[in-house]
Amino acid sequence: MAAVTQNDDATPDDAESPPRESWQEGPDEEASEESWLSLPDDELVHRIETLAPDVDADEQLLRVVRSGRHFFIRQEAAKRIRDHSLLFPFEDDRHVGQILVRYLTRREDVTYLERLVAQSRHVEVRAAAQVQLAQLWGRLGGPTRVSPGGDEAPPPPEFEKPTAASPETAVEAAIGPAAAPVVEATRPATETAPAGEGVDGSLLGWAVHFIVEQAWAHLDTGAVRDLLVRTHAELLSRHPALSFFRIEEDAHAHVDLSRGPRLPREAVAGVATWMMAFLHAARSTHPDMEEIDVRQSTHLMADALDEAGFYAACEAAESTAL
Repeated sequence: MAAVTQNDDATPDDAESPPRESWQEGPDEEASEESWLSLPDDELVHRIETLAPDVDADEQLLRVVRSGRHFFIRQEAAKRIRDHSLLFPFEDDRHVGQILVRYLTRREDVTYLERLVAQSRHVEVRAAAQVQLAQLWGRLGGPTRVSPGGDEAPPPPEFEKPTAASPETAVEAAIGPAAAPVVEATRPATETAPAGEGVDGSLLGWAVHFIVEQAWAHLDTGAVRDLLVRTHAELLSRHPALSFFRIEEDAHAHVDLSRGPRLPREAVAGVATWMMAFLHAARSTHPDMEEIDVRQSTHLMADALDEAGFYAACEAAESTAL
């Protein structure tokens, strides 16, 4: 049994993390014949991945998660544990923690996710928790915190979920009649992304919300909406993925997720460019808004947005505008 340093996912953001542990290659010579840990790596992965959904093998799977086997094997085992509460002790495990947050989908999980976002030492776990938190906020109406805008604070984004309506009907409803001709001409570019590809739409929806929220201390609802609508319209032809976003009368940022939770990857650049254009237009009449920092405004999901390339896209859009 060979020991290899587990450094597959090194990242500069984890400089404060403890030294990487070695992972064990091959069967555990001390494991009993009945234990899955006695299997070679390829056989162990096969055993895990071919496990029937109705088979309760949590005890064996948990032993794999606790073992020193390669992180991929441990993650695969974590994915197939039926009692998700068994994973809670692994919140500080960079590999298993990413799997754990996927199962946190209830109202009572919000506080736990927010703690992971704030305290986890591992950027991978923080980013995964931020994406899951954005999705959960989308269902529950947003984070429970006081907005600097008081009563004038913007409402949380709205997320149109899949319905029985046809995709064509859903798109037209979300886009609105004024934008329909533009989208019709570029419809292939605005298809939602397949599962596992693209970017989580709720993540971008909350990014818009938190950035716009900073402007509410300086502008009233009507002014905010006018700037959002104008900059959105100006950019739509160059960034067709913005057709997934619509601004309501109360300046709600409506996100169309009726065809799936993930938007095309180009939506990242589109939303980043839109937000920078919005801030630039607002700052032209309110110079005191120069102090608004995009990264600070979205700090609750900074790791996930960074991973998606949102901040890099904001910098690119800002430099182009200059």
